[in-house]
Amino acid sequence: MKNDKNQKRVSVRVLAIVLFLLIFLFLIFQCQIKERNGRLEEIAKEQRELQLQIAIEKAQGIADSLIKEDSIKKADTVGEVSPSPAMRKSASSATPSAGGTPATPPVETVADSTPPQASILPPPGRYFRPIDLHVECGEPKCETEISIGDSLNPVKGKIENYNQTGKVYFRATDSARNVSQWQTATYDMARDNNCSENSYPVPVKGKTVCIDAYEFPNKYGEKPRNMVSQNAAVMLCENAGKRLCSVEEWQAACQGNQNSRYPYGNSYNQTKCATDLKSAKEPNRSGHTEHCRSYYGMYDMSGNLWEWTSTPAEREGLFLVAGGAWNTQNASSCTETKFSFYPQNEYPFVGFRCCK
Repeated sequence: MKNDKNQKRVSVRVLAIVLFLLIFLFLIFQCQIKERNGRLEEIAKEQRELQLQIAIEKAQGIADSLIKEDSIKKADTVGEVSPSPAMRKSASSATPSAGGTPATPPVETVADSTPPQASILPPPGRYFRPIDLHVECGEPKCETEISIGDSLNPVKGKIENYNQTGKVYFRATDSARNVSQWQTATYDMARDNNCSENSYPVPVKGKTVCIDAYEFPNKYGEKPRNMVSQNAAVMLCENAGKRLCSVEEWQAACQGNQNSRYPYGNSYNQTKCATDLKSAKEPNRSGHTEHCRSYYGMYDMSGNLWEWTSTPAEREGLFLVAGGAWNTQNASSCTETKFSFYPQNEYPFVGFRCCK
């Protein structure tokens, strides 16, 4: 009997010891898991910090390159420049005295090496009276040159009362002494204009048509007429002793003798005509964009206002409008037409010009 009791006591003790060992092992295991998770979190944190540092270094590198490019663009000197008194004083103060602390070295600048953009006014084309030629430069403090017939006899500044048919050469030099290449413009100085005031002859399919230089009312510096129906445009031209231009006449005046896509050439240039005025609510005044002149002398045929024509569209009851408005960008070409305009309607972006 006693042996049985002793055996039970031993079994209980063994079971208690085993249970204690299991609990102890479980606690150790939990501590190891917690320690392992802590190490993983530290590794992840270190990786995040490393990625952040790499991103910061990349951003700093981009910012440094942009600052360097900006300094290159802003630099406007080349060669040696005579120092001003302030510069000499600054240089002397930067020189350390004996035993002194060396001053911060001056920042070096990179010279501008980009030639300026030159353009000539009035634009090349046909004229019926002498003109004053001058060159525009895309930068301040430019020197400009014009040479008639070739590039061998340049004249600085402008040429007044020019009245010679042929080529004119021009170029510009900026303040950093960068020189643009010689460019050419061809002028046809004619004397046979039998059209009325502000109206010039245009050859159209074997005949000559007088076409207004400006959108109606055909006056330089005035606001062109918009909010006018096609019916009213026809009547207003008739009251002036003229008629509304057909689309063939309109396009011939716009394309010039070279059959160009735009009045000024074959490539779109947003600075030449009023075609990129996205925030505008009305057109420019007639002739305001001096570069927007066709070879035959018509202004604002690209952009500013769509223009009614007398040409019916394929869809019955509609008429073609041509040239684009002040916000149609490169869709403001000489061949650009639309037909979804009803003749009785008025639009803020549609005007017209007259022919005879």
